[in-house]
Amino acid sequence: MKSIIQFSMKSALALCLVVLLIVAGGIYSLKELHIEKYPNVDIPYLTVFIPYPGASPEQSMNDIGEQMEREFIKIEGGKNVYTGGVANAAYSTIEFDMSIDMKQAEQLVRASVDKIQLPELAEEPKFELSSPDDNPIVFSMGIYADENYEEVQNFMKKRIIPLIEVIDGVSEIEVGGVADRLVLVRLIPKQLEASGITINDVKTAISANNLSMPTGDISVSNEVLPVRINKELKSVEDVKKIKIFTQGTNSQTTKTLPGTITLGEIAEVTYESEYTNNITRINGEQGVSLGIMAEGGANVVAIVEQVKEEMKNLDLPEGYKVETLRDQSIEIKKSVYSMLKEAFLGALMAVVVTLLFLRNIRSTIIAVISIPVSIFASFLLMKTIGYTLNIMTLAGIAVACGRVVDDSIVVIENVFRRVRASKERNDKLIEQATREVASAITTSTITTVAVFLPLAFVPGIVGGFFKPLAWTIVISLLISLIVAITLVPLLSRIFLLKTTLKEPQENALQIWYRKKLTWVLKHRFVTLTTALLILVGSVALITPRLGTTFLPQEKVNDFDVEIKMEKGTAPKKTIEAASKVEKILIDQEDITLVNTNIDGASESATISFVVKDSVVNINGFVKDLRSQFTTITEPEKITVSGVGGIIGGAEGRYTLVVNGSNSEDLKKASEQIKTSLKEVEGMTDVTTSLEGEEPEIVIDLDEVKLAEKGLMPAVVAQSLRTLISGDIVTTMRMEGEIREVKLGLKMDEITSIEKLGNQKINNVMGMPVSLKEIGELKRVDNITAVSHLNGNEYIMVNGTITDEKVGDVIAKADEIINDLELPENISYYKEGASASMSDGFKDLSIAIVISIFLVYLVMVIAFREGKAPFVILFAIPFSIIGALIGLYIVNEPIGMPVMIGLLMLNGIVVTNAIVLVDKVKQNERSGMIKQEAIIEAGVIRIRPILMTAIATIGALIPMAISNESGMVSKSLSVVVIGGLSTSTLLTLFIVPILYSLFNLKKK
Repeated sequence: MKSIIQFSMKSALALCLVVLLIVAGGIYSLKELHIEKYPNVDIPYLTVFIPYPGASPEQSMNDIGEQMEREFIKIEGGKNVYTGGVANAAYSTIEFDMSIDMKQAEQLVRASVDKIQLPELAEEPKFELSSPDDNPIVFSMGIYADENYEEVQNFMKKRIIPLIEVIDGVSEIEVGGVADRLVLVRLIPKQLEASGITINDVKTAISANNLSMPTGDISVSNEVLPVRINKELKSVEDVKKIKIFTQGTNSQTTKTLPGTITLGEIAEVTYESEYTNNITRINGEQGVSLGIMAEGGANVVAIVEQVKEEMKNLDLPEGYKVETLRDQSIEIKKSVYSMLKEAFLGALMAVVVTLLFLRNIRSTIIAVISIPVSIFASFLLMKTIGYTLNIMTLAGIAVACGRVVDDSIVVIENVFRRVRASKERNDKLIEQATREVASAITTSTITTVAVFLPLAFVPGIVGGFFKPLAWTIVISLLISLIVAITLVPLLSRIFLLKTTLKEPQENALQIWYRKKLTWVLKHRFVTLTTALLILVGSVALITPRLGTTFLPQEKVNDFDVEIKMEKGTAPKKTIEAASKVEKILIDQEDITLVNTNIDGASESATISFVVKDSVVNINGFVKDLRSQFTTITEPEKITVSGVGGIIGGAEGRYTLVVNGSNSEDLKKASEQIKTSLKEVEGMTDVTTSLEGEEPEIVIDLDEVKLAEKGLMPAVVAQSLRTLISGDIVTTMRMEGEIREVKLGLKMDEITSIEKLGNQKINNVMGMPVSLKEIGELKRVDNITAVSHLNGNEYIMVNGTITDEKVGDVIAKADEIINDLELPENISYYKEGASASMSDGFKDLSIAIVISIFLVYLVMVIAFREGKAPFVILFAIPFSIIGALIGLYIVNEPIGMPVMIGLLMLNGIVVTNAIVLVDKVKQNERSGMIKQEAIIEAGVIRIRPILMTAIATIGALIPMAISNESGMVSKSLSVVVIGGLSTSTLLTLFIVPILYSLFNLKKK
C-alpha cells in the first residue's frame, strides 16, 4: 500500500495522463453502450409452436404433441416439458436449467424437431425464446386513411415493410389488418346440387383452363420452333367463363350426352381479401398495424429511432395518417435518463456534504474530481465486459455514487485534519495521512465487495436479473478504492498543502459527542438494553404491516384487454362484443389511444389502450374499467393486464400446476381450485387451461359403405377440407402480381348438419357421392386443450394479482387451497411470480447469511483477531430499525429490492464500524488505555463517519423521492437511507459499548 501511495505522489504526470485516458474511454463507452430497460437475462424457457390447420386438440396432441414430448424429454439440461394440443396447433415449452446457454439449447431443440415426422398438413414449426420483458413488440404503429383501405394495405406491404425488415436488430415483423387479395371461388350448394357437379369437377376444370405448357418442337422454314399451349386466366371474368362438363344420363329410358355450364353460374367469383373477419382499428377507424420485434440483446432504442427516421423520410400519400401505438424506447429512455439524472444528483449531494462538513473549497474540489473518475472508469469496464445501460446497471451506478466517494472522503478528511494541525506540510505528511486510513478503507471496501459477491452468484432468474447490479457496484467500489489511494493523495498535494487556516482542537460536534459517549460508556447495559428493545419492537410492530411482494408494481400506462368468446361463436358476434368494449374505452377522456385487433376466426379480440400520464390512481382507473366491462355479457371472459413490466413488476401472476392420474378428478380439482381463488381479495381474472368445451361436427365414416361407393377415407377428408376450408387450386397474374385462386364452398348457406351431409364428392369412377351416404354426421362437445407435463396430464390455474402486497395475496390463496379436500391422486405446485417470489426470498436470504460470513472473514484477516470483527458485526442488526421505519413511511412492501438493500447495508454499516474500530486499535497500539482509546477514536472519526453516511444518504435521496425511479431503485434507496440513518447513530454508541464489553481485560 505504501509503495502505491508513493508511486502516485512521484508520478504525477503519468497518473494524470492515465486519468484523462480513463475519463475519455468512459465518455466514449457511455455513448456506445446499448440502452435497454432490463438486463438481457436468459430466461430458461423455449416454446415450439407447430400450426396444424383443422386438427382437434386430441388430434394435435396425438399426431404432433406426443412426438415432441418424447424427443424433448431426452434433451440434456431440460428440467420440465410442458406439451399441449389445441385446435389447429400443438405446442411444447421446455424449461431448462439456468446453467444452460439458451442459444445452444435452441440448437438442440431444433435438432430434436427435425426428428419428428410431421403430418402432411402441419405447417413450419415456430421457435420462441422467453424474455424478461412481457411484451416482445418494441415498436408498433397504425396506418389508416379515410378511404381506400385496400390501398393502405398495399402501401404497408410494398413500401413500409421492405424498409423496416432490413434494419439491423429487427427479428420479426407482425402485421395486423393486412390480408393478401386473392381470387375466391365460392361454390353455391344449391346450384352445385342441381347441376350434379362436385367440387372435384370444378377443381379439375380450373386447373385445366389455366396453363402454359410446352409440347415440343417443329421445323418451319428451316427453323426449329418450340410449340406452347397457352390458356392463362387473367381476370375474374376469365374465371367465371370457365366451362365445366355436367354429368350425362345413361338409363333405360333416357340417354343424354354431358353438357356444359360456366363456373359463374354455380359459384360466386370475387377478387378480395379472404379474412374479412380479421379487423384492425385505430381509435375506431379501420386501418393496418405493424409491430416490430427485436433480436435478443439488440439496441431497442437504436432500432426504434431508425424506424422513425425511415418513416419520416417516407412520402405518405395524401390523407394517410400514422399513429404510434406502442413505443418501448420512450419508456426505456425515460427509465435510463431518469436513473442517470438521479445518479448525477446523488453525486452532487455527496459533494455538497463534503463542502458542508469541511467548509473548504479545495477539499471539495478533490471530491468533485474523484467521483466522475470512478464513474467513468466503471462505464469503461461495463463496456468491456459487455453490459448495457439498463435499470439494474444504472441502479448500481446510482447507488455507487454515494459509496464511491466514501473512501475518498475518509482520505480527504484525514489529510485535511493533519494538514491543518501540522506546522510542517510536505509530501510525507500527505503520505502518512493516507497510510493511516488506507488499511481501514481497504478493509471496508473489500467487506462491501464481499457483501455483493454472493448476489452475483445467486441462481435462477432472480440471480440473472440482479447480477448486473451486483457487478456494477463491485466494479465501482474497487475503482473508488484505487482512486482514493492514488489520485486523492496527488490532488491533496496540489490543493491542500497550501491551506493556511488552523482548525480548533475540537469542534462543537466533537465536544458534544465526547460528552455523550463518556456517559454511554458509564451506562452500557441501560443503553444496550434500550437499543435492543427498539430493535425487537420495530421488527415485531412494523414487519406485519408491510406485506411482501416479488418486485414493486411499476406504474404502467399501456394495457391490453383480452376478449374471449365461447367456442363456436360466429365471427359477427365476436366483432359486436369487441366493438362494445372498444366504445367504452374510446369514451374515456383519460385514454389517449385505443387499438383494436379482432380475430373472428378464433373467437377472440385484443384491444390495447394507453392511459394519460396525468392519471394518478391508474389501478383505480383500471378497476373501474373492469367494472364497466361486466355489463357486456356476450364474451366468455374479459381480462385486463398491464403491459411493459416483468413478472411480478406490473401485475403479479398466481399460477398453479395441478397434476393427477385420473382425468375426471383432475378436472373437478382444477374447477374447485378456480372457484376458491375467485374468493381471494386482490386476485382477479382466475382461469384454467381447460376452459369449457368446444363444439364440433364429427363424421364417423362407415368402412363398408366407403368400399361400396368406391371411396377412401383420405380422399373424403381432402375433398371435405377443400369444401369447408378451401384449397388453392392454381395461381394467376393480376395487377402485375401472382395471385392465388382459392376454391371452396359458400359456407354461409350450409346452416345445418343435414345440408352438410348433402354435399357430394367424386369417387374413383368420377361419380358423385354424398357425405351422408358414407357416414354418420353428429355434433359433439370436445375439450379445448390437452396438456401434458413430462408425459402426464395437468391443468394450469392462473390468477392476476392486482394488490401491491403480492405476498399477502399469495399467502391467502395458499391457505385457502391447502384447506381444500382434493382427491388423493391430485397434487399441485406453484409457478410464475408466486414461485419466483418464494425462490427469490430463499436465495437472497442465503446470500445475506453468506455475505455476513464473508464480511467477518475479511475483517478477521484484516484485524488478525476475532473479537473486534465480532463487535463490528453487531452494528448490522440495528440497521433493520431504520429500514423498516423507512418502508412503513413510504408504504412499500418487502420485496427483492428491499432484500438487496438489506444486503447492501451489511457492507455500508460495517464500513463505518471498521473506520471507528481501526482507530481504536491504533490508539491502543500507541499506549492509550481502553476507555481513552475508544473515546479519542470516536471523537476523531465521528466526522468522516457522518460524512460518508450522509454522503451515501444524500446520494440516494433523489432516487427515493423521485416519481420516475425504477421499481428496483426506489425501495432499495429507502431501505439504505433508513437503515444507514439509525445504524450510523447507533454505531457511534453501540460499537464502543460492545468493544469495551468484549475487551474487559485490556487496560
